[in-house]
Amino acid sequence: MKDITYGLKLTGLILAVLLSGCGGGGGGGGDDFAAVSDPGTGSGGGIGGTGVTSSGTIDGFGSIFVNGIEFETGQAEILADGESVSEDALGLGMVVLVKGTVNDDGATGTASSVIFDDEVQGPIESIEPGQDGDSLLLTILGTPVIVERTGTVFDDITFDSLAIGDLVEVSGFPDGSGTLRATRVEKKTRTGSSAGDVELKGTVANLAGSEFTLGAYTVDFSAADLSEVSGGMISDGMRVEVKGTLENGRILASRVEQEDGIASLLDEGDDVSVQGSITAYAGRGSFRVNGVAVDASGASLRPAGLVLGKGQIVEVRGSWNGSVLTARTVEARRGRVEIEAAVASVGSGSLILQLAAGTVEVQLDVRTLLEDDTDRADPMTLADIASGDFLEVEAVMVGSALVATRIDRDETDDDVVQAPVESFAPGSTVTLLGLTYSTAGARFEDRNDNPVTEAQFFAALQVGALVKIKDEEVADGMADEVEFEFEGGLDGELEFGDESDDESESDDDRESDDDSSSDDEPDEPNEPNEPNEPNEPNEPNEPNEPNEPNEPNEPNEPEDSNSGPG
Repeated sequence: MKDITYGLKLTGLILAVLLSGCGGGGGGGGDDFAAVSDPGTGSGGGIGGTGVTSSGTIDGFGSIFVNGIEFETGQAEILADGESVSEDALGLGMVVLVKGTVNDDGATGTASSVIFDDEVQGPIESIEPGQDGDSLLLTILGTPVIVERTGTVFDDITFDSLAIGDLVEVSGFPDGSGTLRATRVEKKTRTGSSAGDVELKGTVANLAGSEFTLGAYTVDFSAADLSEVSGGMISDGMRVEVKGTLENGRILASRVEQEDGIASLLDEGDDVSVQGSITAYAGRGSFRVNGVAVDASGASLRPAGLVLGKGQIVEVRGSWNGSVLTARTVEARRGRVEIEAAVASVGSGSLILQLAAGTVEVQLDVRTLLEDDTDRADPMTLADIASGDFLEVEAVMVGSALVATRIDRDETDDDVVQAPVESFAPGSTVTLLGLTYSTAGARFEDRNDNPVTEAQFFAALQVGALVKIKDEEVADGMADEVEFEFEGGLDGELEFGDESDDESESDDDRESDDDSSSDDEPDEPNEPNEPNEPNEPNEPNEPNEPNEPNEPNEPNEPEDSNSGPG
């Protein structure tokens, strides 16, 4: 076995716990660490040697799967929020720190320690639904949290049962503007306080005596344990995690722990893998993932057609040169192809999904996250899926194959297909994933979920545009709803996301892309003013005018001219 440390080079285990959460919920970037395999290096595909740091989520059990490696945890020390727990306390979607060894096959290993720390815990203060019904914006201790019907794992609560006042623990990825995209939401039991125990991360401000502000909250640390703060002295600008209770709108801290950024923990020459949302995007040569500076100008993209931009969930692998992670690969960890349909058959590593308009084959790999919303199997494996089960599948196109990033089993519902358009007949049919749907009598929407006419929709439609078709129950192969989707963002991106960073940070990339990709742009129909301008059907065909880079749908422009090897 190759001796590999997956995690932090810290002076104490407790400090490692503080840095293992995915960061940013209360005030910016954060720090998440987990284990990873790299199919491009080492014998059998594993990362080899010492000085390896990586981040990710738990994607499966048996013992645990993290970023494609199955770790045996029988002899591991497992900590959750600083407390020793059993493996039963771990769950899908948690961001963990794994320390251990990886076998030569690069696919299995043995963990010596597994550490989990949540991002934010507190009562839900508000809930704002997205227009499409697939996302919600929660406010928790002043932290905006996007949850997705399919993209978020729920424990002891469901997407539809979330309610104001619920005490929840959240793991997720920060988007660089203070919003957290939840990978897991777990309902917690209130103890000792009407509002329950709370946990919040952020930057200390307005320090005065035994109080400071953290985001929107005043923190009273007069009775707090400061043993994990350097010198026991809190200062303005310090990155901390506060644990305590919420009383009359103030946090009474029982413990304050200092946090540092990921970059300060890396040694020059380290092999590094970081998973999270892309932030501060200024082109392939300059962006951040979980606060780590990345240069992906020479990296291979997986899939080859991956379009990088703010908010994209990726895993970056490469070498740390002391200030920048020079990426070898950048891999999508969330897909924009979606299928909701019943299972026709189950293969050894694939599924055939049956829709009224035809069948679609989906491949699974060790990174596919499987969740059972019907509670028939926990954890759910491919062997638990049977013909007739209704699945919600999220996937990426790798070559000609669809590879699932997530699969949720749920109750039977409408057939849904979301994918790039392969062909269409104006006013008649749309074909995607080899399925041809009649659009006669369908409702049409732009990317902002605003209604448009059939003529407006087809005037704007181009091959390659990302479109969602809903064939309402009982499905008959006739589209009931057809709408444009946002290629560069996940559910809730347009409703709740902050795109201001993209407008100022990626102009250089857009200018170079415009020169080569103008004929492939389906984005214009979703400009906010389009639904009110039915007399301008030709406007969607002008994506290259110099004043357009700041429009909200620009992140989706293809980066073919800069894409490099796939």
